[in-house]
Amino acid sequence: MPKPNFAASRLVNPPGASPVLTEGQVWKGLGIKARNPQTFVPVITSCEIVHDDGNKLVRSVRFGEAEPVTESIDLYESTIAYFEIASKDIHITNILSYDADGELVLTFSFANGIPGYDPGEALPEPKELNKRIGGGVEHTIDRIRELVKEGTI
Repeated sequence: MPKPNFAASRLVNPPGASPVLTEGQVWKGLGIKARNPQTFVPVITSCEIVHDDGNKLVRSVRFGEAEPVTESIDLYESTIAYFEIASKDIHITNILSYDADGELVLTFSFANGIPGYDPGEALPEPKELNKRIGGGVEHTIDRIRELVKEGTI
């Protein structure tokens, strides 16, 4: 069975969102997410930073009750947070971009697998995956908005 690939995108500032987030605020939030992911990704139950040189991180994370895995993270300022779980050959990106109307968009993409899904189980239909993965994108945006409101960002 091939490993799943999927991506989901959401507007950072949908109508009525407050406060309106800037590119800089979202990028800072993604940096916080890379270093302290538990409040952004509830399935991550622990995280230890092994190495951090600013734009390159290595962390040991545990998804639920599974054994910890080592993730390498490359941060390409203002655009891409690239996560690699080498032991599972899983590649994840958090991409900050603009749509045709100039609105900020956040996309999460997964290649060669999606953490939390057993490689042997059938994946949900794309509509359900978009709801679940997109929900993670929305949760990240909401969490960044909370950090802005409380003055952390």
